[in-house]
Amino acid sequence: MAHEHFTCPFSHLILSGRCGCQYASKDCVAEKEFGSCSNQKSSDDCQALYYQLRKNSNFVLKTHNTNNLSVGQQSKIKMGGLLALQELMGVNNGDKINNINSLVSKINIDYQDLELIPFSKLMPRIAKFKFRKKP
Repeated sequence: MAHEHFTCPFSHLILSGRCGCQYASKDCVAEKEFGSCSNQKSSDDCQALYYQLRKNSNFVLKTHNTNNLSVGQQSKIKMGGLLALQELMGVNNGDKINNINSLVSKINIDYQDLELIPFSKLMPRIAKFKFRKKP
């Protein structure tokens, strides 16, 4: 029986080792490794959260009329956003997210409507996030 796989907006963060998720799945097609999600509800919840992070990051990233973001801008939104949300939820794992699904579930329980998240509190962390720290 084949397993179903769903889109994971945070897959590159998981593949890079910066984040973990209980539903993360790795697949390969012609030597290209990619990440996916093995749970449809978790995939839907993460995509909804990424959509809100993206929508609310336009000002801080100065991308008001831009549909296509650079990989760096996407990383700022995704990793910076998850780290900021983790802080907001009172979880301290440093610069790592142990389980994206449990973080997203906690956010959904606490806020019920993702539009109620205080995005203005997240933006400073998103703005200053850098994947590589300069020596």
